[in-house]
Amino acid sequence: MLWDASTIIGCTVLGNDGDGGTVSDLLFDDSSWRMRWIVVNMHHWFRREVLLPVTHVQQPDVVHRRLVVDLTMKEISDSLAAELRPPVSQLPAHGRGDPNLRSVDAVIGHRAHLVDGIIGHIEDLLVQDADWSIRFLRIDTCKWRPGERVLLAPHSIREIDWVGRLVRFDLGRGEIEADQTRDVVWMRKQAAGRGPNV
Repeated sequence: MLWDASTIIGCTVLGNDGDGGTVSDLLFDDSSWRMRWIVVNMHHWFRREVLLPVTHVQQPDVVHRRLVVDLTMKEISDSLAAELRPPVSQLPAHGRGDPNLRSVDAVIGHRAHLVDGIIGHIEDLLVQDADWSIRFLRIDTCKWRPGERVLLAPHSIREIDWVGRLVRFDLGRGEIEADQTRDVVWMRKQAAGRGPNV
C-alpha cells in the first residue's frame, strides 16, 4: 500500500510504555530512495529531537494520527540526536554530513523542473509501506496542466537543487504524455466527491 509521507508529520509516536513525542520530519536516502529515519520531537519531555530508524516503526495509522514503535520511552529518548545527522538542507555551506540524506519536509514544495521547463511543484512523496521505499513523487502540474497531478518515479530525477528549490527530472513533457509504463501515472480530475483515478 502507498501512503503520503507528509501525513506522518505531526503524528504522535507511541512507544511500548507511552507517548514518545511527535513526528517532525522524515529523512530519506536519495541514492536508494528509501526512508531511513523518523525525526521525533521530544520537546515536551526532553527538549530535543531524536532519530528513530524506520525499522522500529510498525505500519503508520494515519487515520488516528499515530505511529507505533517497538521501543520504550527510555529507548526513544536515548536515540541518536537529530543534530548529529542533519539532512543536506540543514548542512552549513561547507559542512560535513551525509550528502544523500534528504528531508521530506524540505523537498515538499520544491518546483518540478523537466528538461523543457517547470511544470509545477512537489506535492508529496508516496511511500510503499512494506519496505519504506519512495515509489513516486506527486507533482501538482499547475504551471502546465492546472488542476491535474502526475506521479513520477524517483529514478527519473537528475538532481535536487537546494539553493534553487528545484527537483530536476530527466524527462520532458512529451515523454510524460507518451509514457505508458509504471514510471508515470496521471491522476485525472474526478467529479465532486470522488477520489482521484490512478
